[in-house]
Amino acid sequence: MNGKNRSYLMGVVGGYLIYLAYQLFQSMGDPEAGMSPAARIIFIALFALSGIGLVIYAFRLWAAANREEKEGKEEKQREDENNLK
Repeated sequence: MNGKNRSYLMGVVGGYLIYLAYQLFQSMGDPEAGMSPAARIIFIALFALSGIGLVIYAFRLWAAANREEKEGKEEKQREDENNLK
């Protein structure tokens, strides 16, 4: 899997984890949620930090793949220019 596709997938997963944390936060006042408040806070923090970390890592992967792609195109253009002469 190339770097850009991998970064897109990690970004989506990170966003989903942030969404899960938000959903847990929204149901904090619901007594019938089936989870103790302490466990809920722990999972909110875990999902939010993991999601933010994945989004940042995905952005770094995307930037590195984009840089490599541009360098590859520039190198190929230089080779093509030399072949024409």
